[in-house]
Amino acid sequence: MYRARAIGRRMLGPAFDYVLLTRPRQWPILTAQFAVGVLAAPAIADRIISPQAAHPGAVAWVGLFVAWVAWVLCLNGGTLAFNSSFDRDAESIAYLDDPPQPPPGLAPASLAVMAAGIALAWTISAEFALIVGVCVVLSVLYSLPPVRLKSLPGCDLLTNMVGYGGGTTLAGLIVGQSAGGAAAGIPSPEGWYLAVGFALLFGSFHPLTQLYQIESDTRRGDRTLATALGVRRSLSLAILLGVAATYFLIGAAQFWNPPESMNALTPLVGAAVAWNVLLGAWRRRGTAMKPADHAKWMYRALLIWALVDAAVLAARFGRTWAGGGPA
Repeated sequence: MYRARAIGRRMLGPAFDYVLLTRPRQWPILTAQFAVGVLAAPAIADRIISPQAAHPGAVAWVGLFVAWVAWVLCLNGGTLAFNSSFDRDAESIAYLDDPPQPPPGLAPASLAVMAAGIALAWTISAEFALIVGVCVVLSVLYSLPPVRLKSLPGCDLLTNMVGYGGGTTLAGLIVGQSAGGAAAGIPSPEGWYLAVGFALLFGSFHPLTQLYQIESDTRRGDRTLATALGVRRSLSLAILLGVAATYFLIGAAQFWNPPESMNALTPLVGAAVAWNVLLGAWRRRGTAMKPADHAKWMYRALLIWALVDAAVLAARFGRTWAGGGPA
């Protein structure tokens, strides 16, 4: 990590801190979640399941790349940098160890990057630009005093559920439709089940990102969800939201698979069980854990999230890969 920083500072000088505070280590994680939405979009999924019956024309790969830049680099990176400009973290934060002090003008630079994301999104579709725009507004309200939603327990959770969990999946579905040559429009019912499922899953994950920061948030005066609920109740809420997420994700998978093909749901059920088992074990020992231990368990949860993503795609395409025909 520190070698990469040294290389970056040799190349960009002090300007590298602007890049560092966008937390590049999170880019692959958000890219994977965005890709789940893209691949699950009917216009893309139909090409994979039944190429001969798919919409004519090539996939708009340039459009997919532009959409990725708009969502992952501009919106997400700008959001995290904007947050850091007000938090001024001195201790390790999610996806960034030993963060640098915010460089001059970080907040307006972050806003400019997020605005660029809206402009890029508009070249894809009005619906995608609308989602990016809504998330930019949420990002500003999340960090900017005096509103600062992140310091209002419950508001921080809802903001992240809408923006990261549901928004990323919904954006991927819309972009996938556009790249596949279909009208972007409003997602089908299974698309909404998928977006709500991942919104709830991120709601389950969000308290986990705060547990190891309880001490630093308390010193700074930020009353986050985790500081308000404490370790055990935060993890109880995470389990409840995880169970609700399981219901909606399996609901989406049932749209894709007829009753005789329910075995395609087995990996998804297994991944969902693993998620909630991890949270249960964490809850049992949570009050005795140190901040560094909570951070380690958060990254374990991220690994299981990756399994959930893979299991959702297995449910989407399992029958096709097994030779069972279109789902």
